[in-house]
Amino acid sequence: MVTQNSPSPAAPSALPSELRGVAQLINAGRLGEAREQLELSCDQPADLLELMRLRLSVAERALTPSSAIESVLSLLTAEPQHAAALELYRELSSLQYSSGHSCLSYSHPPPPIRGR
Repeated sequence: MVTQNSPSPAAPSALPSELRGVAQLINAGRLGEAREQLELSCDQPADLLELMRLRLSVAERALTPSSAIESVLSLLTAEPQHAAALELYRELSSLQYSSGHSCLSYSHPPPPIRGR
């Protein structure tokens, strides 16, 4: 079951093992530990760190899912096949939908830009 504290019951598979550990802490509601581990993960790719910060901020209720989705969509616009961003987008969309604040039919990344 998706709850406000954990956007997903499983750690995103598109993440390296260190960041999957952070995701598992977030899912377990151990947000302080997740923040500490995330701060120690500075050697990870910047885009993945930002996605985990967004996920943690939503779990801490410091950021709404819709605000986090905006940031994820920015990343997806630049890199439409970004696996971790796609996973987080799906989690946030489901969370937003289950809370009654969105409709999945209107919550989707924009289509890719095509050359003319």
